[in-house]
Amino acid sequence: MKNKYYFAARAALLALALTAALVLNTTAIAQPPPGSLWYNGDFNYVNGLANERNTAVTQAAVYDDFNVIVPGWHVTAVFSDDLLLVQHLSDITGADWEIRSGISEGNAGTLVANGTTNSPIVTQIGAGCFQNCEYRVEVTGLNVFLAPGVYWLNVTPVGNGTGRSFNTTTSGAHCVGTPCGNDQNAFFNSTYFGVYFTSTSNEGQPYDYSNGVIGTVVPEPPPWAMIAMGGVVLIGVQQLRRRRGKKAP
Repeated sequence: MKNKYYFAARAALLALALTAALVLNTTAIAQPPPGSLWYNGDFNYVNGLANERNTAVTQAAVYDDFNVIVPGWHVTAVFSDDLLLVQHLSDITGADWEIRSGISEGNAGTLVANGTTNSPIVTQIGAGCFQNCEYRVEVTGLNVFLAPGVYWLNVTPVGNGTGRSFNTTTSGAHCVGTPCGNDQNAFFNSTYFGVYFTSTSNEGQPYDYSNGVIGTVVPEPPPWAMIAMGGVVLIGVQQLRRRRGKKAP
């Protein structure tokens, strides 16, 4: 059976981290793209968990949680950072995405929004490659409103029947929003590996994962608008009372 996690990361990535640390000091910048409302943090060179569809693995998905603040978010893009074991970027033929609420052990919660694109934006990120490179797989052109609350995001690269993809682990470096790569509240769902929305800690991966949401905070109504709205409601109530008064014997 194919591995759920990228075991090579535990040794090779630690060795790379010593070299990459020097590069990071001079070339790397904070990774959240412009407009990020939530970014769980940069790859911490620890490991990765299977996050892929139609690769050498039929399906596996990592979901990590994020908090939407008052008064809500207008989401225009979502992304995941993944170690892609592919020969060519053209081997990534699409990306699935889902936003869910209420996930718990063995419970998929409620599907809030989802979709599939055949044209994800795939960009190499990070300080360098060890055996394979880290890429950001981004789905753009969304128009999703999220009310304040807790949600879970998954963005799954879709392959051409070959290769592998692993969602990278993070400790919260350069994070935006909350949580900040520090609550270990991620879930794993895979028909291939025979698990259904189980905590990633049950899979030997008690980590947070590099995912993100791009968009804008929904603007709160200005004070004058709230006053006007209150006036309209008051007028409506008064008219309703008058109508009832006319009907009375």
